[in-house]
Amino acid sequence: MRLPAKFLHFAYLGLRSSTLFLRFLLSFYVIRYLGYEAAGVYGLTVGVIGLMPAAIGWGLNYFVAREVVGHNPADVVGRVRDRLFVTLVSLTTVTLIVLSAMPFFGYGFSYLYLYVIALVWLETFGLDVSLPLIGLEKAIEVNVLVFLRSGLWVPFVIALGLLFPQYRTIDVVLVGWIAANLMSWSLFFYIARDWRLRKGFSTPIDFAWIRNRLGRSWYIYLSDLGIVGLIYIDRYIVSFMLGLTATGIYTFFWSLSNALQTLVATVVVQIALPVLVKTFPIGDRSAWRAALLRELTKTIVFSTGLAVVIFAASELLLGYLSMQGLREHRGLLLLMLAASVLRSCSDLANIGITSTGRDRFYASINISGVFLSVALSFISIYTFGLIGAGIGSVVTAIILLSARFYFLNRTFKASKISTAPTSRAD
Repeated sequence: MRLPAKFLHFAYLGLRSSTLFLRFLLSFYVIRYLGYEAAGVYGLTVGVIGLMPAAIGWGLNYFVAREVVGHNPADVVGRVRDRLFVTLVSLTTVTLIVLSAMPFFGYGFSYLYLYVIALVWLETFGLDVSLPLIGLEKAIEVNVLVFLRSGLWVPFVIALGLLFPQYRTIDVVLVGWIAANLMSWSLFFYIARDWRLRKGFSTPIDFAWIRNRLGRSWYIYLSDLGIVGLIYIDRYIVSFMLGLTATGIYTFFWSLSNALQTLVATVVVQIALPVLVKTFPIGDRSAWRAALLRELTKTIVFSTGLAVVIFAASELLLGYLSMQGLREHRGLLLLMLAASVLRSCSDLANIGITSTGRDRFYASINISGVFLSVALSFISIYTFGLIGAGIGSVVTAIILLSARFYFLNRTFKASKISTAPTSRAD
């Protein structure tokens, strides 16, 4: 029996909120008990794991997720396998290049690098399976898998470190993450036990489909790079210019501000897409504009209220635990929360652009945002130090939000002109 849509929405929100809370708890544990440098290493690891699926994804998930809609899972195993084949080739190539280049840059053998590589592989394949599952209306299953590999393991690692100080290392954290990924894959194979996976994977690879989609996906690929680049690129600039300690502080505050943006996307932004698509007809678009403004109001109210709650809670916690080193950087947290509020509004504007069908503009502004973010981050950090990372984020968010809403406003005005009655001279 299919569960009610409202129940599914709250279940999805509950799983996502729990995952975010546990990941924040992990960031707090790392910076409190492992130190700022370990927090910096953890932040850079999260960054490369977040960037890699987009960097080698080639925009294919966009097509796969759409093409499996309406089919039985057993009937599209071959298509998902084709996508995973591209991922396998790409990951193998990148891994060999990285391992070959490491000695030339002075990096010796370390288990830490092997753990990071293992996580990149597991998380990238996990994402490539999750998106088709969403297209197959398996959203609850996907979020259970994400919760298992991203959050459920966190209390066990923290408890291990608190009970046995010798296990308070970043290596133990990464090994726990790897173990959770392996468990999530076991659960996936149980979920897919009736999907005839062996038969689907034994069919010939459809190289024609791969070539066709790669030829058409370049702007989606650039868009994906732009979206994840805006999320993760700043920490590498901070690391390059200010070192691991500053990166640890930045990453801790990022975990708070990113939680805000993720929750707003879950509660408001993602469910705005069908509303805006349905109200974007040919002709007068007053209903579409009204819907856009209504969803924007929801986004502003929810994100601003959440920012206030997060800042107040962080002040209480950091004060209670006497973590003055972090409290001294509260200005950075305020700026990052402000940037997350602006980016949440930008996410809503992106949904509005998607509803107009202007995919090329959507992609171009997303990739432009990365170059803008890199330039402003370098300038701001060079000028103001660590707090410059927050200043650069706010300025970038303001510029991109303005550009998106300028386009949306022009779209609405163009529709008014096209539908205005033609005057006739008597």
